[in-house]
Amino acid sequence: MTTLNQSRTAASVAPRRDRAGLLLLIAGGVAFFAGGPMHPTGSDEGDKTEQLHSMLVDHAWYPAHLVALLGFACVAAGLLALGRDPAIRRHLGRVLPVSAAVAVVATLGAVVHLFAATQAAEIEDGGTTPLVAAFMGVETIVNPAWGLMIATLAVTGGRTHALGNRIVLPLGLLGGLAFALATATIAFVDTFDPLFPVAGLAGVWLVAAGLVGLVRRPPAGATSMNIPRTQEEEER
Repeated sequence: MTTLNQSRTAASVAPRRDRAGLLLLIAGGVAFFAGGPMHPTGSDEGDKTEQLHSMLVDHAWYPAHLVALLGFACVAAGLLALGRDPAIRRHLGRVLPVSAAVAVVATLGAVVHLFAATQAAEIEDGGTTPLVAAFMGVETIVNPAWGLMIATLAVTGGRTHALGNRIVLPLGLLGGLAFALATATIAFVDTFDPLFPVAGLAGVWLVAAGLVGLVRRPPAGATSMNIPRTQEEEER
C-alpha cells in the first residue's frame, strides 16, 4: 500500500514540475517580446558614444530593462526547472545544461545592463568605468551567446520534439540569430540594428514552445520513470 501511494505521489508531482518550467518559458518569452518595443531608440545623430548616451538618459531605460531582466530571469529559471525532467534531459542532452548556464549568465548581464544608465555622465565625457566595461561585454558577448542559445534550443528541441516542434522551430532560429547578430554589432555599426524587431521572434518561440509542451502528452516513461508498477498494472 505504501509503495502504491508513493507511486501515485511521484506520478502526480512530475507533471507539475514540467508545467512549472514551461510556464516560466512562456512568461520569459512574453517579457522578452514586450521589452523590445519599450527599449529607448536614442538619437541617430553623432557617434556611437553619443547615441548610447541618448538612450541611457531616456526615461524608458529602466522600465524597458526591468521587463527584459524579468524575461531573462524567467527563461533561466524555466530551463533549470526543465532540467529535472528526465525525458527532456535525455532528448536535449548537453544542450540543456549549457543553455541553462548561458541563461543564468545572461540574467546577471541583464542586471549590469539595467544599471548602465548610472554611468551616463561618464560615458558622455568619454570616460570608462568597470561598469561601463562590463556593460560592453554583456552587449557584445553575453547577449549574442543568449541569442545563439535560443537558436540552438529551437533546432534541437524542435527536431527531437522535446521542446517545441518543427513548426515553431523557425521562430526560435530566426529570432535567436537576429538577436545574436544585432547585439554583437550594435557597438560598432548600425547595419544590423533593423534586426532587433526580428529578434522578438525569440520571445514568440519561447511562448509557442511552452504552449506546445503544455498541450502535448508526456512521452512514454517521462512521468513514470523509476516509479514501481503495481501488480494490477503488470497484469494489464
